Amino acid sequence: MSQPPSDASADPELSTMAEKEAWLRARGVEIESPAERRAAAAAAAANAHPLDHVEGVTRRVKYVRIPHDDSRPFEQLEAILAHDAYGDVLPDVLRPTFAGGGAIDQRAAREQAVRQLGQKGLEISQSALDEVAGQGATETFALVRPSDTNGHRGVYLYLDEVGLLKNLPRNARASALARACGFDGVDFRGDLYVGAIQAEPSPTHNVDFTVDDLDSQSAWLRAASAENVAHDQAMRQLQDAMREKGAMVGGGGGDDGMPGGAGEGFAWTQTDDEVELSVDVPPGTKARDVAVQIAPGSVTVRVGGETVCAFARLFRAARPDESTWTIDGGAKVVVTLAKVDEQVWHALEAIE
Repeated sequence: MSQPPSDASADPELSTMAEKEAWLRARGVEIESPAERRAAAAAAAANAHPLDHVEGVTRRVKYVRIPHDDSRPFEQLEAILAHDAYGDVLPDVLRPTFAGGGAIDQRAAREQAVRQLGQKGLEISQSALDEVAGQGATETFALVRPSDTNGHRGVYLYLDEVGLLKNLPRNARASALARACGFDGVDFRGDLYVGAIQAEPSPTHNVDFTVDDLDSQSAWLRAASAENVAHDQAMRQLQDAMREKGAMVGGGGGDDGMPGGAGEGFAWTQTDDEVELSVDVPPGTKARDVAVQIAPGSVTVRVGGETVCAFARLFRAARPDESTWTIDGGAKVVVTLAKVDEQVWHALEAIE
């Protein structure tokens, strides 16, 4: 009786690669086929996270996806953020999620631009609109803002800023959630996300929001409608107080009529994304003479070591790393504060 061949390639019955691999495995040889390598690579890619979690350097924050398709369940997700990330970081995390997803309806976009910008809206090109859609843009909708009554924990929806212009499908569950918080007539499109922030102790930062938090009996949801009514009343009282102080609270922010104002030696305006503070300085001031200190909750402008303007408690949080300043004609320092979110500032400084 002949001995079995020691070389798989020498056995005429092993005519296929699969048979040769089986023959080798039966004899204790560890091998990995091309198909297995491809499968392993695909599994690794599917489980990979864009930023590995490093204990003490990064932290995990939970948030929830609300699919527009009612047949799909809420999805618990997790973002990995820098350990010292301040402000609401989810708009940046989710921006790539909203990239693409459909072409913008040019006519609808132009009509909306004209309503918001007047004649200037006609100057917006289709290529500019397509670029916004392609890069992705996150809009923030406050379901409930941080306050003393909710432990300074705010809950926010995050949606595609141009989802309506893309004609994305309606998201009935997200709209119902907003109605439960006291917001009627809202029409959300596409997939939305829900997250939470903690405003105090400062600085503001993202905290966990889970699927269980969407239960109709959740404490935050049962109190949301009343808290939003109280917030609106507080804003009206704040505007009245600002008028009594002689400061502008509306109409001074630009063509869109967003709140802005002026005080002794300064003026401020705002857009959805930024607050611009213009500070009077001695004529001929050079950039080397100026020191501007920007923190999430404060801003200070110094010239020659002397403080010329300071706000110790901004109305809302800013992003120092995205904020800038410049000299305007040697007579003004213009500070551009990047907003943490797209909420309106009803004043430049919070009133105690």
